[in-house]
Amino acid sequence: MIRGADALVVGGGLIGCTLAAELAARGLEVVVVERDEPGGEASGAAAGMLSPQTDASEPSPFFELALEGRDLYPEWSRVLREETGIDVGYRRIGLLRCFTERDPHAAGAAAAAAWQRARGLRVEQRSRADAQPGGVVERLAADVSAMLFFPDEAVVDPRRLTRAAWLSAERRGARVLTGVAVRRFRIERGACRGVDTDAGPIEARRVIDAAGAWAAFDERLPLPVPVEPVRGQIVEVRLAGRPLETVVSSEEVYLVPRPDGTTLLGSTMERVGFRKEVTAGAVARLLEGAERLLPEIASARFVTAWAGLRPATPDGWPLLGASPIDGLFFAAGHFRNGILLAPSTARHVADLLTGRPSERRLSPFSVERFAGLPSRA
Repeated sequence: MIRGADALVVGGGLIGCTLAAELAARGLEVVVVERDEPGGEASGAAAGMLSPQTDASEPSPFFELALEGRDLYPEWSRVLREETGIDVGYRRIGLLRCFTERDPHAAGAAAAAAWQRARGLRVEQRSRADAQPGGVVERLAADVSAMLFFPDEAVVDPRRLTRAAWLSAERRGARVLTGVAVRRFRIERGACRGVDTDAGPIEARRVIDAAGAWAAFDERLPLPVPVEPVRGQIVEVRLAGRPLETVVSSEEVYLVPRPDGTTLLGSTMERVGFRKEVTAGAVARLLEGAERLLPEIASARFVTAWAGLRPATPDGWPLLGASPIDGLFFAAGHFRNGILLAPSTARHVADLLTGRPSERRLSPFSVERFAGLPSRA
């Protein structure tokens, strides 16, 4: 039997490693079990956008959690750099959301901008009159008729970030077991007391399912864990002209400038099971959508493309907090927002596990909201 721990985290992606680091910093003995290498799935495949405002259509507990995640990044990035020596690439470069006259989402975006301004958040209206020579607005397609600029949205390098979170967890004392697959939870007399792995059982007083798209791995669990993979594909190109100075998005695509001068085009949403493949059709759609937004994409140099599997729930909100099974907790199902929600998820789930008062209720994200769905047990 592998030596147990106070807390065992199943899954070594960004969520799992960030939570492990937080728990270890609070004095718990923590072990992370990862079947491959930390960050090798959705965490490392993301584009790294921190954009809660752009994606919000109305106020909600999810929006508050997402906004908190973005606001934690400047300090968290500084701490990670001090602890690990890794610059995670945090940059507050803003996001320009573009609309054509045919875009059915323009009216809803204007309404969202209004309540966000009333909340005290920054949203700026942009138009063709704001175009500067060589600037983003001047380079957009002619049929872009309206724009909203969110100056506080940011980006981060997901691969550097997941590496830094892994190192942070280890340097704070967590044990990260790589190449070890968890097969099932150890449920004894109605309580979870560890996991069975292909390397043997591991005991733990608290077990947290942070297994991403594989969160529903234990088919014997007597409760529904409705997390399924949604494939996303990203294309990387190098523009012939100057790099973009901000993220640019439309209903079809987003363009994320990287510090190395490349631009990421993303992202598709495909329910194809666990098929992590790059397809010609998806690459073509992303390139075509990007060219409709920024015509110079037609002359950009193709660099590479990749795919990842996002962990989606039926309502798009994550599974956070306690379960009906004593000792079993969730930090899973973050869908398109795992990078954004990592620091806020770690803070509040760690509060729950260590008995610390938290200013945020996790009940809107409880796995029990899906209690009416059939389990696979």
